[in-house]
Amino acid sequence: MSNLNISSQQIKSMAAVANGADVYNYGIALDLREVKSARPELIKITKPQAYSGDGTDEMPYFGAILTDLGRDFVAEKSA
Repeated sequence: MSNLNISSQQIKSMAAVANGADVYNYGIALDLREVKSARPELIKITKPQAYSGDGTDEMPYFGAILTDLGRDFVAEKSA
């Protein structure tokens, strides 16, 4: 599997949501949106899953989880 414009920073951001997470960090959010645009088969972006606030506190940008292919990609690049 080739990199196809996936940077090492984007791979780190992907690793942060490998098993699913709500994304609060702007930099990670940007990285994951870029990955989703370039390689949509690697990541699923959803509504936040664990957020239970009322909107007056810090809210996540979105929820994200890697697909099986995405986890394999990160494992391959991290080895």
